[in-house]
Amino acid sequence: MKAMKQLEEIQANHDKESEEMALELESSRTRAFRAEAENKALQAEVDKWKVEAANSWELGKEKFLQSKEFRVLCSGKALAFFEKGFDGCLAQFRESGYTEEEHPASFLDVERAMANFPDDEEEEGSISGREEAPPA
Repeated sequence: MKAMKQLEEIQANHDKESEEMALELESSRTRAFRAEAENKALQAEVDKWKVEAANSWELGKEKFLQSKEFRVLCSGKALAFFEKGFDGCLAQFRESGYTEEEHPASFLDVERAMANFPDDEEEEGSISGREEAPPA
């Protein structure tokens, strides 16, 4: 009988512990769901702030690009490039490693650009020649 009573006590303790563990598990799950929901809300807020920061930077950039300060900076840079004329500008490009072989820029050779520029007479002849051609 004594063994039966001990067995009943052991079973009662086991049931009580199981119930406490089940309640603790349910409580943990509830906290986890709340934490997950809070995390999602915080992530949405972070994403909103990222978008707002990007927009703010873009607006600031546009404002700066339209500012007098930017025009002054650009003028100063252009003045530095063209201080010694167009040839000085070409020299600075070449000193900076912009070779014609690696970076072909026909506009940097004024004589070549002028030679490639179509003559007014040739242009007029080709335009009038097109006009006189019979329709197909």
